[in-house]
Amino acid sequence: MTSDEIETCWKDPHNQKWGVYYCKSDPRVIVPRHIKWMGWTINAAHPGAVPVVLLLMAVLVAPQFIVNLKGGSMEVALLTFAVSVSVVCSLSAYLSSLKRWSH
Repeated sequence: MTSDEIETCWKDPHNQKWGVYYCKSDPRVIVPRHIKWMGWTINAAHPGAVPVVLLLMAVLVAPQFIVNLKGGSMEVALLTFAVSVSVVCSLSAYLSSLKRWSH
């Protein structure tokens, strides 16, 4: 798909079902929200949606669990959480990029 075709799919209101983005023809698993400063959402029609959500949750939770298990201080836990959130945001921005998916 070209970036224009992907953008057309993303803008089509018929691809929103109960407030969730659902478009089988969009190759992206993670897409920007319609109000772009609000972040990203999942393309629920993509077969990789559930594994990606589980992976992103693991990236957020696993480091915190390890820090708590090792008896890390509150500062280390907060820094770990900040780094985890940064990784998830960067990964979401990369995966939702039109340039990455268009031919």
